[in-house]
Amino acid sequence: MPLTMLCVGKEAVINGCRAKGTTRKYLEGLGVVPGVLVSIISETGGNLIVSIKGSRLALSKGIASQLIVQI
Repeated sequence: MPLTMLCVGKEAVINGCRAKGTTRKYLEGLGVVPGVLVSIISETGGNLIVSIKGSRLALSKGIASQLIVQI
């Protein structure tokens, strides 16, 4: 399911990324890769603050919807 479907406070594992090109490379550089645990800290207007590898990242709704996760 897309990361945007995950509830605040829940954890999931990233299974894949449908983003292309520079967006995909940017996410990989931040550590957003398959197999990594991710949790949603908060949501505002569809945009997400997530925790990945002990860091907090802000992701737009568009980018978050391209990340596929599994609970």
